[in-house]
Amino acid sequence: MLWTKWARIWPRSLVKSGTDKAAPTDQSWHEKRLISVLDRQTEFRPLDALVFALHPVPNAVALERTAIGLDANVFLRLSAHPKSVDIIDYLSSTHSAPLILPGQAIQEFWNNQLQAVETIAAGLRRKFDLLRIDFEKVDKNFGDYAAQIAVLLDGFSTEHGHVYEETTVRKTLAFLEMLQKRASVPYAPRLQFRDIAAQRKRTRTPPGFRDDGDGDFFIWVDFLTGLQRARARGQEFARAVLISHDQKVDWSRAGIAHPILVAEVRALVDAPFEIWTIQKLADEISRAT
Repeated sequence: MLWTKWARIWPRSLVKSGTDKAAPTDQSWHEKRLISVLDRQTEFRPLDALVFALHPVPNAVALERTAIGLDANVFLRLSAHPKSVDIIDYLSSTHSAPLILPGQAIQEFWNNQLQAVETIAAGLRRKFDLLRIDFEKVDKNFGDYAAQIAVLLDGFSTEHGHVYEETTVRKTLAFLEMLQKRASVPYAPRLQFRDIAAQRKRTRTPPGFRDDGDGDFFIWVDFLTGLQRARARGQEFARAVLISHDQKVDWSRAGIAHPILVAEVRALVDAPFEIWTIQKLADEISRAT
């Protein structure tokens, strides 16, 4: 019923989505097809996506029919999540739809997250605890500064505590080894998309217009490439989801994916698109199992 309602809200695209059996399957054709969507050479339906974003209707697509992509910022958080074992077990043994790790995510993870864990984790943990002890000794004559800083320290611990947990790196390695066996790792050709990346940043087209570089854009292009290749291999999926904790508006707002991203996935592979947190993924796994 919900899927039927979605179909009424957003009719199937009049252009070929790359899912037709008669469509060519060679790599160059798919690259041209992706460029045509990202560069607006192909008609797509952003207004439909905007209406849906303002009045979302939950869809009834089963988790097992959902292609799942992983952003770099979820690796450490997933490893520290209370349901990490359940998530890894489901993705490694039960999930039959595509599991996509954008190639750019590996670079982002090494450059921005894993390196920080390996080089400053122990020191950060020690300094954090000492700083807290020192502020507990601060005389109350200093006013509200000690209390305010204590609140900031608590917030930092809640948001980034996974970084200095000693078990995080070990759990992350186990997660990556699972991905090594199970996930596809697509890379889109960089030079072919360089000019599109620059133009999209100038026009504030998501994702990545809030960042200095093009890393987020290539996370997106690699993810879309993975969806295309999954279709070409005959893998079935009826929804695409990116697991990410990036909360900037060039990805999502209040948990709702940017309408332009939703419209691009619909134009490319004719499937709805959502952005989930790790907790949302864990909840969906609990319901599915």
